[in-house]
Amino acid sequence: MGKFSEYLKSAIKQIIGNGYRTLMTMLGIVIGIAAVIAVVALGNGMSSFVKSSLNDLAGNYGILSVNASKTSERLTRNDMYAIEEALPNAKGVSPNLTGYGKVEGRKGTFTAVVNGGSEAYQYSLSNEIVKGQYFTRQQVESGQRVCVMLLDDAKTLFGTEDVIGFEVELTIYGKTATYTIVGLRDHMNRMYQFIMEGQDYYAQLEVPYTALGADFDYDTENFTQLMLFDAQETLSESVQTAKDILVNAHGLRGSSALTAQSMADFSDQLNQILGYAQSFLLLVSVISLIVGGIGVMNIMLVSVTERTREIGIRKSIGASTGAIMTQFLAEAAILTLLGGIVGIILGIIVAHVICTAIGFDVIITPTSVLGAAFFSVMIGLFFGIYPARKAAKMKPIDALRL
Repeated sequence: MGKFSEYLKSAIKQIIGNGYRTLMTMLGIVIGIAAVIAVVALGNGMSSFVKSSLNDLAGNYGILSVNASKTSERLTRNDMYAIEEALPNAKGVSPNLTGYGKVEGRKGTFTAVVNGGSEAYQYSLSNEIVKGQYFTRQQVESGQRVCVMLLDDAKTLFGTEDVIGFEVELTIYGKTATYTIVGLRDHMNRMYQFIMEGQDYYAQLEVPYTALGADFDYDTENFTQLMLFDAQETLSESVQTAKDILVNAHGLRGSSALTAQSMADFSDQLNQILGYAQSFLLLVSVISLIVGGIGVMNIMLVSVTERTREIGIRKSIGASTGAIMTQFLAEAAILTLLGGIVGIILGIIVAHVICTAIGFDVIITPTSVLGAAFFSVMIGLFFGIYPARKAAKMKPIDALRL
């Protein structure tokens, strides 16, 4: 232990004695470690932001679809009732009909996307009803002309958010019908605003699919797609159960005519994509670390050349090969550790600046900090081995002659 302490003191003395060169050598390690910390923090913040925004934007649902090119079978209302009966704890089942047209309010006429669904369609988005209420099953079954829209759209169409009971005119495929507003959803989150930025404005309305069918000639008995809404923890299992029910009911077993996907599957795919992106950025940062490590090796080789006589004297008075090698390895490790510590501090500062500017949470884990410090020492040891071996293998007679 005493000898190792002496090696450390000697290494620190050499590093301090060559201050300017030490700083220049550390620079590559500092930049590399700072980049690693910043990339990891940015990646964690981006993942957290995307996941939470996605959860805040869309509800938990699965989509069951029939491929019309592979079968003449279609999904029906009886299929909806069968799924509801088999999954009594699920939030509900709904068709997914979409119409594109115009909506007219007091402030003018605007492009609109009209979604037709059952009362369960309220779970298609996570922003809840904040005024009025969603249309009921009774209103769906009777085909009442009622609708739900966003607070933002109410403000655009009427100049106010107090629009419950107001009427709008919907025009789709040249046909017009008047609908009464019964509910308003809360404002959309930042992810939605980011997606919609720069795009043409259109209002979003939700109406009973039966009313949409009656007024605008949509088929409300046969569907190519159904949506199943359930809690996130049971969604995948419920979607699979619903798929089995439909496959058996329509004799599609063994074919690929009916597919089932859930938001849980999409979330897994998104996590994988984000993981790939983060790994790529991390790889780029590690390359800069390797470049810094090569700089350390070059400086240590210069140091060996400069201290050839010192090495010869030490070996002539009994210093072992291992002692010489340990001293030079200690210098390389301390050099990169100091660079790592400075890089960690700089990386944390950079991460805070970037994440704050973008609007992400700053997520820096102890694992990433300790890992960066450990990796910086390993870089020093790895790239210090060759110079250390070169110094240790010098013959005293040859070293003293130079």
